[in-house]
Amino acid sequence: MLSAEIRNRRAGTTKASMTRVHSIVSDATYRLKRLPVRAKCFLIFAAILSFYLYGSIFLSLTKNHLTEESYLQTDKCPACFGHSICTDLKDGLVKMKGWSRLKFLDFVNLKNVHLGHHEGLDKPVILKKLAHNAEWQNIDNKICTDANRPLGCDVARVLDKMKTTNSIQREGLQPKHLKDLNYMFSCPTFNLIDRIYRFYKEKVYPERRDVMFRDKLQIYATAMVNPEPLILQTFPKNEGWPFPEYFGACGRFIVVSNEGEPLNNFYNSPWHKRADLAYQIMKIAERLTNHGKPYGLYWTDLSYENLVVDDAGRVTVVDVENVVVVDRTAIRKVKPKGYNTLLESNFDDCGGKNCLVFSTEDLCTHIESDHNYFAACRNLLSKYANEGDLGMPDGLLHDMPNYARDDHDLEHQLNECVHPTSAEGRIKAKQKIMEALDVLRNIKDSKDVAEGERI
Repeated sequence: MLSAEIRNRRAGTTKASMTRVHSIVSDATYRLKRLPVRAKCFLIFAAILSFYLYGSIFLSLTKNHLTEESYLQTDKCPACFGHSICTDLKDGLVKMKGWSRLKFLDFVNLKNVHLGHHEGLDKPVILKKLAHNAEWQNIDNKICTDANRPLGCDVARVLDKMKTTNSIQREGLQPKHLKDLNYMFSCPTFNLIDRIYRFYKEKVYPERRDVMFRDKLQIYATAMVNPEPLILQTFPKNEGWPFPEYFGACGRFIVVSNEGEPLNNFYNSPWHKRADLAYQIMKIAERLTNHGKPYGLYWTDLSYENLVVDDAGRVTVVDVENVVVVDRTAIRKVKPKGYNTLLESNFDDCGGKNCLVFSTEDLCTHIESDHNYFAACRNLLSKYANEGDLGMPDGLLHDMPNYARDDHDLEHQLNECVHPTSAEGRIKAKQKIMEALDVLRNIKDSKDVAEGERI
């Protein structure tokens, strides 16, 4: 047993400690009481804000918001993208990753693009809302106004009350209903609509070939917001199109494959790597132009951020909102003036900045165009490409080695691709560019050139 002296010493120490704590608390209370009212309000506000932030972080990290219908906005359907992947989301098979898990940061995620993982497929995915929240609100307001309903109306119930949707109900979905809603429908045709129906995954009854009125409403609503889900379904990856795989939609989100990191991350990669990426970009331009045979797809907006590169070095087009779809079969049938002559895009310096000069009317009335090659050379590959905001001048093929410039005439051919000096010069140049890049992407250094190791 402890001696009485030791027990008394410990009791005294404890008592002294409690006295000090009481003194500190009393002193803090006294100082707090003496603070001005504004300072007290600030401290209370800071405490509440801290509690809210910590609570939000905790909830965001422990809760999967993709299981919530209110977050997905499925109640807005058919004024939405669809429902084909809702079961996977509600079952918790798809989860957000990284900063995307913090829901309270959504207000700074202006593009509404989130990283995720599909545990059922064991694949990384991207979740897209494809419009800012303000843009979605504008669409809802437009639906309510057109349907003669007050702002804030139930868009799911009144979508079919719009003038256009009334016409769709009477006549079926026709080109006139989609015309100029976006670039995809710059020149819509019945052939294109039939193709959309054939590949559409968001039908009420996906196992049937029938397309219900609700499906047509949903297609129309999607076209009003952003045509990307329609492009990805109508021209799917499994048919050789250079786009992400479309896994499905739920409410106002779509889920697509994560194809890698932005092209701008490779701006300073070794020359042979950039030559390989450039070769793939030119092949993509060729594929968009010719792969569909009856259809030509044309870029109207092209930048480093529109393309990504996966771990294997493959390039994919991930932003297809501004793609014009041209139906060559319809053009051959109508035979507009000059339809069978090559449409050559015109160069504009645009004050040293990236830009593409084009006419959707011209693209829609010509079977062949060199526009995609122009876009790739003008905005990505040549010295004219200037991503000023990213600090990336002189294009992806900047600092070209002498053997590329001299042995393969690459710099000159890129200039011809951007600003041709003869008729059909761009078509001739693009072929030479692709042949040169196919060789150059396998030359890792000048030693390979000296030894003639041109694979």
